[in-house]
Amino acid sequence: MKKLIIKCMFLVIIMLMVNTSLYANSCDVISSQTKSIEDSNGKVSVKVDWLERPGEIAITISYDGYLTQEGMVNMYLSVNGVERDFITLKEEDENRTQRIRIISFQPMTMTKGPNQIKKLPIDTAVDYLLFEKAPYYGQFGDLKIEAKFFCNSRWDGNDNNNDGNFVFSFKSPIKAFPQDHF
Repeated sequence: MKKLIIKCMFLVIIMLMVNTSLYANSCDVISSQTKSIEDSNGKVSVKVDWLERPGEIAITISYDGYLTQEGMVNMYLSVNGVERDFITLKEEDENRTQRIRIISFQPMTMTKGPNQIKKLPIDTAVDYLLFEKAPYYGQFGDLKIEAKFFCNSRWDGNDNNNDGNFVFSFKSPIKAFPQDHF
């Protein structure tokens, strides 16, 4: 009986090790789409990456507008109705374009021992609740992203849209049947 219990425990440990190794490349990009809006004040680009890990998405937002001369720019962001009122862009290029990449989960790294949290680049933030209503699979609708930028009490919206939000819509390229996330 003891041998059977030991064998079962050994089998469970092996299965857990195999299961965690399945997502070793969970940040690899399956598909990517980029859209830009240019107005009289500059350009805003949004890049959406559908990641290897089922259900997970990354969004990169680049802002090249007049507010960059005042320092790091903040923004209002909405992803399918889930809002963040205050996000600060994290990285600035030589040409003053600022950007942030937001991913929907905290990636792990495989080590000799327990998995550890992966160190993220400076321009990357994790906000899993922001993607709560974001459709990964095409069957569940479009991914709608809205943004508006502000710095030192000055706002920059889309001049083409009466200074309203910059609005982007993406169709998921993932056509596979939805998978279990766990």
